[in-house]
Amino acid sequence: MRESTTTGMISLDGPGGLVYEVGAITYLVREDESFRYTFVPNWPVIDLLEPPLFQGVPGYDLSLRKTEYVRENVTPTFVSERAPSESREGLWQLLDACGMEYLDKIEWLIRTDTRYIGDGLYVRPFEEREVGADVDVADAIAGAANSEQAARAVLSALCRGDALFLNGEPIADSERKVLHDVLLSMYEKAYRAREEKRISGVRAAAERGAYKGRKRKPMDELVLREVVSSYEARELDAEEAAARLGVSVSTFFRRLKELRLQG
Repeated sequence: MRESTTTGMISLDGPGGLVYEVGAITYLVREDESFRYTFVPNWPVIDLLEPPLFQGVPGYDLSLRKTEYVRENVTPTFVSERAPSESREGLWQLLDACGMEYLDKIEWLIRTDTRYIGDGLYVRPFEEREVGADVDVADAIAGAANSEQAARAVLSALCRGDALFLNGEPIADSERKVLHDVLLSMYEKAYRAREEKRISGVRAAAERGAYKGRKRKPMDELVLREVVSSYEARELDAEEAAARLGVSVSTFFRRLKELRLQG
């Protein structure tokens, strides 16, 4: 029996531009229209998080500590409270705005600019590198006290759930939380100081009439149309199309929406 799958990464924005990869969610639909949702928690990341930033994933009992949560022919609460239903009024307009011809709720959550405000969780494209990698953070930790960039490098690895090593020795799970909290405090302080300095500079420039705001990145319409054509023909996925244009995935979908509105 033929089947197709779509996988996204449930994510959560943290302080200073950090992004926590909470876990992968996969939608599998079969030829007979039966379907399955599978959520695979990223426990090394979840164990770093605390309320009020993170209060669980709706519909899943994380206290059970499962390696995966499976729903056969049932749409999980996390998905149903964010994605449109099959009977939603204006469904086709919602799909068209995201460049979609049929409803795949995980794909829609990946493409849409709409954010559910209840808990801050959203879905990003899943990349194999997000499964977790081995990273030695000895040099970054050594420089973290004096370098915002070094602290961010270690925090980003923690937020992805990478396996961390210190001079070749694995960092124990019990130490990841301590390392995260210490570095996050340092990073937030440095980040706030830099942002305050930047804002002060912008205000001063605005008063002098020298600041005109961020410019929209120029894009050759012919190139855009060629990339969109390849994307719609399934020759490129969203990440490849965005990379071809030199923009983020969300920007690609905004430009795609604008192009469709032009007709």
